[in-house]
Amino acid sequence: MSSVTVGTRGSRLARAQTDRVVSLLRDAWPGLECEVRPFVTRGDRTQATGEPLPEIGGKGLFTAELEDALREGEIDLAVHSLKDLPTEDRPGIALGAVCEREDAGDCLVARDGLKLAELPAGAVVGTSSLRRAAQLRALRPDVEVRSVRGNVDTRIRKVHEGEYDGVLLAAAGVRRLGVEHEVSEWLDGHTMLPAPGQGALAVQCRAGNDAVLELLAAIDDPGTRAATTAEREFLRALGAGCTAPVGAHAEVFASGARLVGMVASEDGARVVRVEGLGAPDELGERLAREALAEGASQILEEIRSSSDVLPLRRRRVVVTRPGAQSAPLTESLERLGAIVAVVPLIAIEPVESVALRHAFAGGPYDWVVLTSANAVAAIGDRLRALDRARVAAVGPTTAEALRGLGVEPSFVPERYAAAAVADGLGELDGARVLLPQADIADPALAERLRARGATVDVVVAYRTVAVEPGAEGVRALEEADAVLLASGSAARSLAALDTSLERALVVCIGPKTADVARDLGLDVGLVASEATADGMIQALEAHFGESE
Repeated sequence: MSSVTVGTRGSRLARAQTDRVVSLLRDAWPGLECEVRPFVTRGDRTQATGEPLPEIGGKGLFTAELEDALREGEIDLAVHSLKDLPTEDRPGIALGAVCEREDAGDCLVARDGLKLAELPAGAVVGTSSLRRAAQLRALRPDVEVRSVRGNVDTRIRKVHEGEYDGVLLAAAGVRRLGVEHEVSEWLDGHTMLPAPGQGALAVQCRAGNDAVLELLAAIDDPGTRAATTAEREFLRALGAGCTAPVGAHAEVFASGARLVGMVASEDGARVVRVEGLGAPDELGERLAREALAEGASQILEEIRSSSDVLPLRRRRVVVTRPGAQSAPLTESLERLGAIVAVVPLIAIEPVESVALRHAFAGGPYDWVVLTSANAVAAIGDRLRALDRARVAAVGPTTAEALRGLGVEPSFVPERYAAAAVADGLGELDGARVLLPQADIADPALAERLRARGATVDVVVAYRTVAVEPGAEGVRALEEADAVLLASGSAARSLAALDTSLERALVVCIGPKTADVARDLGLDVGLVASEATADGMIQALEAHFGESE
């Protein structure tokens, strides 16, 4: 092969990791052309929510779009942090290379350069990882552990701004970004056991693509692959799923491997730690059995059974968002005890048009206004061509999608509504505004911007397409306690189905979606007070909590 297309997330760290893989490929295969294509993943879209993102519970959040693009032939390779990959291989996808590992450990960034032992009682430490949180609580039960989301730069900034006294981060990401000077303390494995696969880069390709597999064989590091295989097998054999803090780290020698593994209760009060020597391909499973026998099974069972006290326990909830966007909402619902079925009723298709190309080539614009993460994903790196324009985002999810591309929004309204954007952009008389939207977008925002004196170029950046569910999807809708609609398009698709929703509570993300649903004859049961996924979840909690 003379050229490959490489898929990556758009964050600064993801791009740095991808640049490393591309460099390795070019060194191994001089003359190889590598085109890098960035994606905004569902994990990127939820960075602003502040929800905990357990490293073993968020598997797939940062990989699904890339894997879909691989299967569909849009890209030849996908670069990931290995710890983000599920332990089970996805159909049609092969792990073509595990590159030489960076630092596998964790580190602390703290105010005033304080070390972990020096943090005062009551200090607020941020982490999105259940694994880190549990070990921190075991080490320092006197500090407050608080969830933190966002990329590495965002998390460090939150320390500087005083929102957190410290944050725990993967050392590999800090080193790859060249921000080692921010680190207060590098934590060893005795203090903080890392996640399985942490610090290693994984390169996926389509299974059976021999030409690409040959390219990747040249950058595969056998020692790193053997060590991380043992770690990931430990996680898989535990059967922990997304429910428990699990750590593992292996070292490979000529005679075999040494693995240390850990399972902890979420409060850090109980920690089961095992270690042993053996062949990498059997060591992880053997130590997982030992951990289960020494008390890990009880920890895992208690965490699983805790769903009996959750507010949405045993409620059947259907999420109708496109499959690539459903995971954050699905995982949040499952953490509250819901039984979730994903039945996509719409799909999002980027649009490549003359009007879109001309808009980004025609500038200069004073503002680019983004009203959804879908719009961010559709325009991607084109934003960089408008370096003079300020960028506005309709809400925190859209803002974090922008940050995933390395773009910091100049304005995000406090109220999550498109109309609030127009009123917050300052003086617009004579300003030029670019508004990339869906093909069926509400014209109200453009009209309001024009009313304030702006010249507005509205271009279609993506298309919303109805999806008809199969028999299993229809059955899930008919058996649901609640069906969640996040757009008028999903409402239209649902109303067009020949199915009964007699028992299902129809939940709409906001008033506009609810109006569309009612006009189509759907019986709307709940409307979120805040037009976000969190708003829908809060509405469900309040409703089903009162009905008990």
